[in-house]
Formats: sequence, structure tokens, C-alpha cells
Amino acid sequence: MVGSTFDVAVIGGGIAGLTAAHHAALAGVSVVHYVEDGLPGGLVMNVGALDGWPAANTVVGAELAGGLQLQNQELGVRLVPSRVDAIEGGAVKVLRGTNGILQARQVIVASGAALKTLDVPGAERLAGRGVSQCAWCDGGLYRGADVVVVGGGDAALSEALHLGKFAGSVTVVTRGDMFRARRSYVTRIAEDERYQLRWASEITEVLGSDTVEAVRLRDRETGSEEVVACRGMFVFVGLVPNAGMLGSEVARDPAGFVVTDAHFETAVPGVFAVGAIRSGYGGRLTHAVAEATTAAEVAAARCEL
Repeated sequence: MVGSTFDVAVIGGGIAGLTAAHHAALAGVSVVHYVEDGLPGGLVMNVGALDGWPAANTVVGAELAGGLQLQNQELGVRLVPSRVDAIEGGAVKVLRGTNGILQARQVIVASGAALKTLDVPGAERLAGRGVSQCAWCDGGLYRGADVVVVGGGDAALSEALHLGKFAGSVTVVTRGDMFRARRSYVTRIAEDERYQLRWASEITEVLGSDTVEAVRLRDRETGSEEVVACRGMFVFVGLVPNAGMLGSEVARDPAGFVVTDAHFETAVPGVFAVGAIRSGYGGRLTHAVAEATTAAEVAAARCEL
């Protein structure tokens, strides 16, 4: 791969990355697509049914990603199973990764963000033994059991609703005094007596020897604590951007997310950022697709100049 030059390089295997590679290839330019784990899809692979996706029938995350990947192969997109460690600027960008070095005239970074973990005693020790971040993967293990979901956004409530298909009860713990999720999620949870809502609260400890047995819950207003018995804890408390390959010349917001202009270009000309890595990202799959499409069309048009 050393010395190879492409018109557009796309970094990231999620839906934003797959979409960017797809639309760049549709424009007729040469495209290389970096996917670190070798299997495109990203976090959407953990979702069994995509809410809000415009389709007549239920769309499964893995099926959507797989279909896009197949189309990209047919369009001639070169898939590289490699991490990108650095992007060096210039008229032609140099990308250094675990699979060698190549060059591209335009780069679209769609590397997304990783789920934050809960930094409290017991959480790391019991990861995979009752502490999870994928209800679609593990929900079936908790049939009739009591579980806790931590978080108040779309991801947390979507996973809580899925867990409701299996669990005996679901306690939703959020630090704020209201949810930040879409109204339809909030309404469904509020109307179902299996859901217990703990506002202005936080987990201070995960209890259990070999598996999760309970969590210690603190009321943020009164400071009082109680132990809530449960067999599982599902954590969705925000994201950390995967932006380590971008240098200091790329502007970031206080939380580390990449700042872009209206065309999703960063402070480095020819380097774009779309999806969950970007400051101001709307958070929905349709937003990621729209951003990726715009960036790909702009990047491809510049290659024709």
C-alpha cells in the first residue's frame, strides 16, 4: 500500500463512513475506506431495529451496514482493515496506519465516538459479568430479572425499551431532572409500570462478587444513598470522540469533538469530519447520513478541479 494515492480517503466503518465512501464513489472518484476492525457497521451493528429510519419495514442495523458495504465493493471502493494513526496535511494528505502509508487528496474522518464507561468502584471489574453497553446483545440473558439502565438520552432509553421485552423491571437512572431523549421514547417508558425512573441520581458503586448483584444509588439533591438490587447494569452516559489521528491544528470543542464549517470541513483544508466525532452532531442516524453525503460530494467535486 505504500505510495498508493486515492482521490478520497474515508476513515471509519460506521454508517457515516459507509455513506461517505458510497457517495464519493458514486461521483466517480477513487476511494479508499479505512475500517479498523475489518467489519463495517460501527455502533449500529448493536441495534436490532433502527428507529426513525425511513423504510416500510423494520431495518436491522447489521443488514443496513452490510448492504452499504456490498454496494461500495461493487462501486470499486478499496477496503483497508487498518487503524489510521496520523493524517499529515498538505495538498495531498499522507495517512499513516497499521497497514502502511498511503495518500489522498481529500480525507473524510467518520471515526465516530466510543461509549463512555462508568468510572465507579466495581464497574470495570464486573464488565461483561452484568455490566454491559449493548442491550441488543445481552438483553436475552435477563429474562424476568431486575436491571438498571444508566443515562437519559436516546441511546439509554432505546436500550431500556429493548430490555423491557425481557426484564422483569427496568430502573432508569439519570443525573438530570428530565430526559434528553426523543418524546416517543419518554412517553412509552412513562406509560409502562415496569420502568422505575430515578431522577437527579447517580451510581456510586456496582456491587457483586462474580456478577452484578446490586448498585449503590445516590440522590444528588439530598445526598442520601440506597442499594438497588439488580442482575445487570447497562451504561449509556455519553461518548468520547475517536479523534486521536487528527493533529492539534484541528479545532475541537471543550469536550474534544471536532469543530467544522457548514460543509463539515475542519480547520485543515481537505480534511472533513462527520457524524459522532463532530461538534454539533445531531445524534441521529439520519443526521450522520446527511453529513456524510454532503462532505463526500464536496470532497469529490474538489478532486475534479
